Amino acid sequence: MDRLKDLVTILYRPRETMRRILDRPDRWAVAVVFLASVCTSVDQLDARHLAEVIPTLKILPTMAIIALVIIVIGMSWVLVLYLLSWIATPIGRMMGGTGTVADVRAGLAWAVMPVVWSPIYRIPIIILATRSPITPEVNVRRAVVGFLTHGGCSILVLFLILQLLFELWCIVLGSFTVAEAQRFSTQKGFVNVVITIALPLMVIFAAVFTLRTR
Repeated sequence: MDRLKDLVTILYRPRETMRRILDRPDRWAVAVVFLASVCTSVDQLDARHLAEVIPTLKILPTMAIIALVIIVIGMSWVLVLYLLSWIATPIGRMMGGTGTVADVRAGLAWAVMPVVWSPIYRIPIIILATRSPITPEVNVRRAVVGFLTHGGCSILVLFLILQLLFELWCIVLGSFTVAEAQRFSTQKGFVNVVITIALPLMVIFAAVFTLRTR
């Protein structure tokens, strides 16, 4: 029961909850990240659209493909978690942190807990989308214009704002959870998280820029 309670208390008592999690042998790091990846997929995978693209598919094969895609996405999230923990741990140690890679990995994993709760706004978006399906017989441009003129633009803006807020929430929460894992201040935890996110992005941008200038 305490394990399930952590899914909620991590949102408003992050350091206390994170310390309780770190004191356990099983931190649920992989499970939490995998669950978060599933929650982000609820508004991106639609069995009806897949059936339209491949009309010969039956219900069971279609569901099997969707399940496989969800598993692959979840495993990619887990790989990213391990990569980021290997980056964040030495960065934290240079700032005086003492956490192990496993501790930091747990801190990063539980920082995505807001994503687990994101279906609160994702599911209503799905409901609205299913009310206005775009089939091959429908003029896409006319359907989009009709959606926007009937309040769709406001819904889209609201969705983007909520998504941005939840992403920022993850960063703020990560400042607390990583700080607890590294055993230093929350301010250092924030710097640790920001640098951990920025470094891979800088490498990717540098690689893309180098390839484009050749």
